[in-house]
Amino acid sequence: MKHSFKQNNSLKSHKKLCRTILIGIVSFLVLTFLEVFLLSAVSLIPRSAIRKHTQVSAEYLLEKPVFYRVVKQDPASNIDHYADAILLNILYHFDSAHPVTSPLTASYYYTETHNENENLYTAVTSNVTPTYDYFRYWHGSTIFIRPLLTILNIRQIYIFFAIILAVLFIVLFTQLTKSGHTICALAMSVALLSVSFWFIPMSLEYIWCFLIMLIAGILTILLYQKKQEVSGLFFLLVGNITAYFDFLSTETITLLFPLALLLVLMQKNNRLCDAKTGFKIILSRSVCWGIGYLASWIAKWSITSIALNRNIFAQALSSASTRVNGDAGSLHGPALSINAFLRNIACIFPFNFMKGYGYIAAIGVFVLLLMVYYLFRKNEKKNYMPWLFTVLYCIPYIRFLTLANHAFLHYFFTYRAQFASIFCLCMIFYYGVDWKLVSKKFLKPRKRHRTNTRKS
Repeated sequence: MKHSFKQNNSLKSHKKLCRTILIGIVSFLVLTFLEVFLLSAVSLIPRSAIRKHTQVSAEYLLEKPVFYRVVKQDPASNIDHYADAILLNILYHFDSAHPVTSPLTASYYYTETHNENENLYTAVTSNVTPTYDYFRYWHGSTIFIRPLLTILNIRQIYIFFAIILAVLFIVLFTQLTKSGHTICALAMSVALLSVSFWFIPMSLEYIWCFLIMLIAGILTILLYQKKQEVSGLFFLLVGNITAYFDFLSTETITLLFPLALLLVLMQKNNRLCDAKTGFKIILSRSVCWGIGYLASWIAKWSITSIALNRNIFAQALSSASTRVNGDAGSLHGPALSINAFLRNIACIFPFNFMKGYGYIAAIGVFVLLLMVYYLFRKNEKKNYMPWLFTVLYCIPYIRFLTLANHAFLHYFFTYRAQFASIFCLCMIFYYGVDWKLVSKKFLKPRKRHRTNTRKS
């Protein structure tokens, strides 16, 4: 009987696993089909409908360099109009006569003799033919930007998304405080401050992962309040959407921040009983997100190869190899990885204003924080939350070291992946420090002085 009972349980678990996998595959395919459909749909918008605002946008971008600093001494204030000009160039050349192949090919006008702002201006003001195919990315943001260009120019679009970003932040901040997670709300604010969030809306390239992250955070809390814990399927779809919109900038925040919120919610509701359960949650959700992210890239290259009847995998994989194994001038190997790491941490606010000494100050503060944590840490053996957040904290830095070429060259936007690390660092201190001991040490009650009073 016991053997039969075990067999029945095993069979049920296998059926449940197969059903979960099937739901994941179907959901991924449906979402991918929708993404391709949306790209095709916006390509049907006549070019004449976006010409006016695209030209105004090209003139605006032409007034400034492709890369420039809002504050000269601040590397974190570097604005990337290079990627924005390419994006506008691509969506301008969507062909309504070829609504499927043109957005997948992502062709745009490119010349080596001019910068991307100048190439965009030429493309909009002259009757030129696209000269470069940029098909390795989805360029999913065009599903919003192309329709918006019928009524807004790029400067107005920046303002529009700045408002959206602010609204999402306020909604999430309110959710957290109302549900009794004020510390999370404050930690999120500190993390945004550390990555100079006020510059994020100034470049379309920077904004997508933060929008996805905030929406995913809001959904994580909403689902949990309805007793529907965010599953691996949720992270699978978030990974897919991240690859669809992102330009390889700060992709890890769309995984780490919602995952960190999930751990907090589960711990508060006594559903995270030990470290083993926590690590399982981290591993399972990360794997699902990773599958969704990588499968989205593979789906893009496969669909494009079929639609264009050409194998684009070689070029796409060659670019990916450069990001992992490529050099940066005379730097290569461990030296490149170390410099990529230092460049990124030097951009954290307020260390970004310390010129060449920012990374030294950042490391010094980190060591000081470690000492404070060691002196005032809780002695509870079952206090596993700091360890879980430490794992999440390290992931952006592993990314910097792994994709060293990319993290070194594009440090002025990849450094914002540390938003998740700063958030997790705040949570490590919240869960790991004995705040009663801190208050006793630094907030000692004043002794009352007795005063002798004479009897009248």
